[in-house]
Amino acid sequence: MARSKPSAVLQSLLDVFSEVEDPRVARTRAHPLVNILTMSLFGALAGADGWDALADYAVAQEEFFAEFLDMDHGTPSADTFRRVFEALEPKAFHLAFQSWLRPLLGELEGQTVAVDGKTLRGALAHARGRPGPFHLLHVWATEQRLLLGQSAVQTAGHESAAALALLSGLRLQGATVTADAASCTAEVTSAIRERGAHYVLALKGNQSALHDYVVERFDAVPREDPSSAVENDEGHGRLEKRIVRAMTAGTLPAHIHAPWADLKSIVEVMRVRVGQKLSVTRSFYITSHAPKATRLAACIRDHWKIENELHYVLDVTFGEDRRKIRSEYGAQNFALVCRHALSLIKRDPRKKSVAGKKRLAMWNPRLALELLTRGFHDV
Repeated sequence: MARSKPSAVLQSLLDVFSEVEDPRVARTRAHPLVNILTMSLFGALAGADGWDALADYAVAQEEFFAEFLDMDHGTPSADTFRRVFEALEPKAFHLAFQSWLRPLLGELEGQTVAVDGKTLRGALAHARGRPGPFHLLHVWATEQRLLLGQSAVQTAGHESAAALALLSGLRLQGATVTADAASCTAEVTSAIRERGAHYVLALKGNQSALHDYVVERFDAVPREDPSSAVENDEGHGRLEKRIVRAMTAGTLPAHIHAPWADLKSIVEVMRVRVGQKLSVTRSFYITSHAPKATRLAACIRDHWKIENELHYVLDVTFGEDRRKIRSEYGAQNFALVCRHALSLIKRDPRKKSVAGKKRLAMWNPRLALELLTRGFHDV
């Protein structure tokens, strides 16, 4: 079958995948690497959840792929998908995706970039010598719904070094970076400020001296503060009221030695939940922003988009926790494909659920192509 010229967007994808270094020895390259990677992204858009499903999807859509790929040797087997993903260097694969998606990423000025980790409970669950479940750290542009970075970490409590490496390679001018307490270190604040961004970081006992100081500061101030921000949410049979207070950080006591970069304000969020029982919790944050409670409340609320719009959907709609991949590289690389597939699906304006759009892509590969290319203008 004669191949047709692909669209500019699809050609740009093929170009960046063609530049990824093929980890296989030459004699085992019956199927071009660009074929395997392109079919994987289309397959993830259509709901393929592993090597067998990718191979089945490639066979079902072979005629479609033959329009723009070299299919002289047919479609890859499940073992071929597995071997390639287990050997492919994750950072190089990630950089290829970054290069291709760059036209979709506009300015981050005034937007929130969330840093948070997710455990892949099925991946490497029975691998020998692993101390615990496999964990990935993500950097997520919450408004643009794009994955900016991904890195494997040893455990959920060892995210700071990975956060430093990921943030240092990103363009973050004007954004506000949010993260949980695992990434609340002076080094992370410096990395964020060096990128021209602000930060709002959760503060817990891992920074005990600063945490105790912040708690004492808020305990010493009457709670009836007219400058505080109050938010109310109702759903799932409960009511939640959030009271957000902010104040200047002031001069830190001498025993707090860490060089927090441009620390300007401290924040308290009191959550009062009324459901079958009443619960009251307090959370604390540090930030380089001025102490404006309404703005800081919005940043803290935006952080949860990485949980609700990325991590939760990956588990519920993509079945990630059930996916059993025995190789660390394989788990990282397939996770990366699924995250970018989800980004592309979420950016599609059609009034359908993620699951509904995946069904469309499964039934018709040209609809998958629409999901893949929508939103690009100049490539």
